[in-house]
Amino acid sequence: MEGENKELTKEEKLNEMRKQVRTTDLIWKSVSAVSVLLVFVYIGILIYNKAFFEFAVWKVIVSIVLLILIFGSLYLLPVFLKMGSKKKEYSHAYKNVYLKPALEQAFGEGSYNEEEKISVKELTEVSLLKKARTAVANDCVRGKYKGISFLRYDMTLRFEKKSATADCVMIVSDLKTKAKTDVQIIRNKFKIGGQEYIQPEGFIKLTSGKESFDKKYTIYAKDSEKGDDFIKKTLIKNIADLSFDGPIAAFFEKNKVYLIIKTGKDAMEAPIYSEVKESKCRKETERQIEIIKEWMSVLEDCVER
Repeated sequence: MEGENKELTKEEKLNEMRKQVRTTDLIWKSVSAVSVLLVFVYIGILIYNKAFFEFAVWKVIVSIVLLILIFGSLYLLPVFLKMGSKKKEYSHAYKNVYLKPALEQAFGEGSYNEEEKISVKELTEVSLLKKARTAVANDCVRGKYKGISFLRYDMTLRFEKKSATADCVMIVSDLKTKAKTDVQIIRNKFKIGGQEYIQPEGFIKLTSGKESFDKKYTIYAKDSEKGDDFIKKTLIKNIADLSFDGPIAAFFEKNKVYLIIKTGKDAMEAPIYSEVKESKCRKETERQIEIIKEWMSVLEDCVER
């Protein structure tokens, strides 16, 4: 009796919610698998009976029903489940338990929002993102560290091709830097929207003079002399010492600095197929906090005093 009345911990409650979400996800995958299987069985029967190219009203009706079933299971059902109340409740609860307290402790009360409207127009002014058609942002952290204001968020970009998407972390800072010209620093093999990054129009390719750095990064500037002075005196060592791996791109443009970290996933989303473990969740949140702090420390040396 004592065990039955035991109150669930926050971790246990979240895992109960996670299981419900996982069940709906499994239902979608099962329905999709059955739909695809039915199509193959139907086509196989027609071929076996040598009736594949013969016209019949019943075949048209069955084909339409199967097409609707496929469309519903592959496109409509996942949208319905993703937007369903169980998924929203679980995600909201997870973020309120692990993300919000840690982020607000690090950067101040009210600094964290699950969702925030991001201007696609503003984003696409960054040369790397010009081809993006839509942008959805979540897990937004707004604050100040070492005197530098920033906005950090997870972002999903969609391009002209429906299959071309990109999941990134973006950190935007409003500050006047020592750069006297626009500068871009791209870690090699950076791809976004399925496309290789190409030299932007009006920019000149530079080298840092350090072989180890130039093997990993490509540098572009609008003015070679001013760009060369900025990167050699200010940026090279700090960026080379960044602890977070993966494809990144840094843009120093006018009075704004953008950092894009290609993640391939929503960096702070609640897990569905792995158990919620407090130690792991706190560690992942702390990692995101450290990324912000580390980047602000890089920018601290770039500020025009």
